[in-house]
Amino acid sequence: MDVFLNSILRGLITYQTGIFVILGLGFVIYLRQFLKGLSAWRQSVFGLERNLAQRQLFTALTGLVLLLLLIVGEFLLVVVIQPQMPSTAMEETPRINPLATQTATLSSAELEGETPVPTPTIGQDSLVSDCVEGVLEITSPSEGEAVSGTVEIIGSVNVEDFGSYKYEYSATGAVDWVTIAAGNQLRLNENLGFWYTSELPPGRYLLQLVPLNNMGEEMPPCIITVEVVAEE
Repeated sequence: MDVFLNSILRGLITYQTGIFVILGLGFVIYLRQFLKGLSAWRQSVFGLERNLAQRQLFTALTGLVLLLLLIVGEFLLVVVIQPQMPSTAMEETPRINPLATQTATLSSAELEGETPVPTPTIGQDSLVSDCVEGVLEITSPSEGEAVSGTVEIIGSVNVEDFGSYKYEYSATGAVDWVTIAAGNQLRLNENLGFWYTSELPPGRYLLQLVPLNNMGEEMPPCIITVEVVAEE
């Protein structure tokens, strides 16, 4: 449900220009009908004519009020809600098929009978975390906390020469970061975004918050460990 609502909000924000144009045209059309109804009501003499004119007037007025509320709602969505949302769309959590079998591709060295050189991987022990209270930190979830379903990420990104930030996850052991979402506004113990864990296998995961400077270069991240558990 959260993903569905988030998609709707992002659609309303993305196509805001077209929505404002459509609502504006509708408002003009109903305004003309209202003015015509008002003129007909003033000129009507007989009771039947006045009733018809009042009905037309009421219909046009209802449409005007409804369209005005929609315009105000779209305006508030763009001005108030949009800055609170991550600047990039959240990436869908990869689906893992437990029945799938992994196939290995032989390198040219293996085909020629040579001993292949193993591909280096990033070990968890080599990671460097630089969490600083009020500057760069993840306050929720906390270190070692058990999480499930939709997880709200709360923290601070208040570094110098700030450009943007992103937050990522990886299974423990051989680290392979997967970007969840990003933002371009400074945060101080505020909502950074959401992490959808429903389809992840239960286990321990790394969660890192990475700031980028105004040149787009990554700065030292803040990394915590959480336990993803199955939803009840």
